[in-house]
Amino acid sequence: MKTTDNSILGVINPEELYTLTAFKRRLGVADATLRTARRAGLKVHYLHKQGFILGSDWIDYVVNSAPNASRGQVDSTSTAAQEAK
Repeated sequence: MKTTDNSILGVINPEELYTLTAFKRRLGVADATLRTARRAGLKVHYLHKQGFILGSDWIDYVVNSAPNASRGQVDSTSTAAQEAK
């Protein structure tokens, strides 16, 4: 019987290198989700026909894919509207 440590599910460490299979299992994502991320710029490194994702590449992808508002940034039009109130 195969056992897994549920405390690590959903956690990607920036210093670790994951096989594509391990990465999908760790995050609980489907092939289609990973394919979409790769098309949007997620780096995948290949060696001997095996794909790998570096944890820091995933974290960079997530942070850079988030809308500006979710990172606490506002554009100048939002700032001007707030100052007018």
